[in-house]
Amino acid sequence: MPPVVGHQRFSFMTNSADRPASPYYKRGAQPIMNRVPCAKWILIMVIACTMVTVSEPVAFGQRAAQQEPQASERPTANPATPLPATGTQSEQVVLHPTEGYFAVFGGYTFGGKYNADGVGVFNGTNFGNGSLADSAVVGAKAGGFFPESLNWFGVEAELFNTTPNIEQQGAAPGSHMRVTTLAINAIARAQFACEKKHLDTEQVTERFAFQYVTEFCRIQPYAGVGLGLNWVDISNSSFSAHANFVPGLNVLAGLRYYFTDRIAMFTEYKYNRATFNFSGVQGLAGFEGVYSINHIVAGFSYHY
Repeated sequence: MPPVVGHQRFSFMTNSADRPASPYYKRGAQPIMNRVPCAKWILIMVIACTMVTVSEPVAFGQRAAQQEPQASERPTANPATPLPATGTQSEQVVLHPTEGYFAVFGGYTFGGKYNADGVGVFNGTNFGNGSLADSAVVGAKAGGFFPESLNWFGVEAELFNTTPNIEQQGAAPGSHMRVTTLAINAIARAQFACEKKHLDTEQVTERFAFQYVTEFCRIQPYAGVGLGLNWVDISNSSFSAHANFVPGLNVLAGLRYYFTDRIAMFTEYKYNRATFNFSGVQGLAGFEGVYSINHIVAGFSYHY
């Protein structure tokens, strides 16, 4: 008969006390296997608290470093200056948009001549190189300059009026003269004392941005030439004559100073030359002559 194996030899728990049948168990003491996990958890908690204490100042410093580059993202005068490694780099792009303006002006007309010769039945008769009286001139203009690489070049239209009367010469009476000119001019300018003005920022990536700026230059000398269309009235006690849409030359040069990027003052010299023909009906009788005159004007312009 095989030996009977006691049930308690293979049991983990005794029937009497429900305690583990372990060779390490001692009555009245905690099991060693329970004391080891408690010590391990206490050690883990101590290490975790130490890591939190050490890592918190580092995390705070990292957040401060991430916030600091915001000040360096502002536009800088140097277009390619690299910012700190933790910030962004920016490149400055100078834009030259289309520029429009309108202006009013007034000034002085001087040095005028009108050299007239007879036509028709008066052919061959010289009426002399009549001097024109000095006069006031008033006018207005509007124009604009092209964008980007052509910002030095523009087109303008101007309208001005003057009354350089024909002075009396000997027995020949003087005559009243009024000349109104509409001119279309091509303008070229130079620019000095330029200043930049921030327009916009385009953030391309987290570490790169474009800074868009425009510039206006306070001092701008300019010159132009164009076609002038003239309306002329001449009259005295014995006759009157009119001529419309008479083509002529209009030349100008000036200097503009900007108080702001919108408001400027300018002074300008003009020269006009045209041939006025007063030949009467079918050119039977009359006269024609070369008209030339100078103007010095000053005015204010608004730019947009």
